[in-house]
Amino acid sequence: MKAFIAALVAFFAAAPAFGGQVEVVLSNAEKVKEVKLIQRLPNDVMKINQKVIDAKPADEKGHFIVEDLPAGIYDIYIGTESHKIEGVNLDAGASADEPVFHWWLPGNRLAAERYDPNSAFEEGVEVTEEERIEAIRKKFRLDALLQCFESLAKVKRFENFFRVVYAAGTAQSVKALVELRRDGGYYGEKGDEVVWRSEVWTFTWANGAWVAQNRGAKVLQRLRVQRSQFDEFETLYDPALGGIRVEAEGKTTVQYTLPALLDDKMGKARKQP
Repeated sequence: MKAFIAALVAFFAAAPAFGGQVEVVLSNAEKVKEVKLIQRLPNDVMKINQKVIDAKPADEKGHFIVEDLPAGIYDIYIGTESHKIEGVNLDAGASADEPVFHWWLPGNRLAAERYDPNSAFEEGVEVTEEERIEAIRKKFRLDALLQCFESLAKVKRFENFFRVVYAAGTAQSVKALVELRRDGGYYGEKGDEVVWRSEVWTFTWANGAWVAQNRGAKVLQRLRVQRSQFDEFETLYDPALGGIRVEAEGKTTVQYTLPALLDDKMGKARKQP
């Protein structure tokens, strides 16, 4: 009997693990060198914890597959010959039917889901695109949010550069991709060094104003390198590749098209504005 139990235990120990699967479908996969999944774990004080899983090489249809994944939330990484694009999770925890906005600040591109800006106007009134955008800004209190961002950029801190790249969320809670940089002039500097990091901050609406909850910021990357290395640093971010939910035994398919021209405003800033 003991021998049977031991054999049974050995069988299950040797059996392949079953897990979730992610399929990344790229319309222009010939430009892609590698695809990975990143599981961003809780960070330690001085360490960024993340688990990186390689996808199988693309098949003839340009599909990349990652298998045997534990259930969880992942970001997709795409490496091309000249750039690295990482997903960033800006899920602010909206309910299934709650209106949300998506805002790319460098290009001032603004969109909304589950909210029709035409509803802010009387029926039959012809509404311009500028008026629709203004209705979205008003719905989500974005003018006040921008004032909060601008105030934070003026705060005296170790970094001499602060910028919000993306923001997304509801009228009550927002997640934002923030980059901070220090261009030399600090104690312990070695050569022409640059200190840079990217983080996700949370903003909440309280007492008639947006409040930054940056004490719980999620650090995505941290660099301390010579400027020559930093100038060659080419990591970009796209929320379309972030917050991918994987079930224990399900399959998740993500379709993505690489931009014809990868805009460096998606991520790291090249110079002081």
